[in-house]
Amino acid sequence: MRAHPVGLVAGASVAAVLLSGCSQLAALAPVGGDGLAEVRYGAIDVLLGEGIEILEAPVCAASGETVTCDGTTSAAETITVVSSTRPDALLEVRVGTRLVYSGSLQTVLDEAARP
Repeated sequence: MRAHPVGLVAGASVAAVLLSGCSQLAALAPVGGDGLAEVRYGAIDVLLGEGIEILEAPVCAASGETVTCDGTTSAAETITVVSSTRPDALLEVRVGTRLVYSGSLQTVLDEAARP
C-alpha cells in the first residue's frame, strides 16, 4: 500500500504541532519550583523589564541557601545576581556597579506571570 501525499503532509503537520507543544511545556517546566531556575528567571525578568539587553543570560549556582548568578549585557557589562532558595527570598540584580533591583523574588515572579 502506498501512502497518499496529503496524508503525509497532514501527519507531518500534526507531529509538528505536538512537538511544538512539548517544547513549550518544557520551557515552562523550570518555573514551577526549582530555586535556581526561579532566581535565574526572576533576574532575566528584571533585566528585560529595565530594557537591558542580555548577551549571556545569568548562569546560577547554589551554595547552601545562597544563589549567585553571573552573566553579561550586550554592552559587555557584568550582570551579578544574589538571592536565596528560601520562600521569602530577596533578589538583588546589579549591572556593573549599578543596582538595578533589590526586593522580593516572589514579587518579580508574580508580576511576570500576569497576563
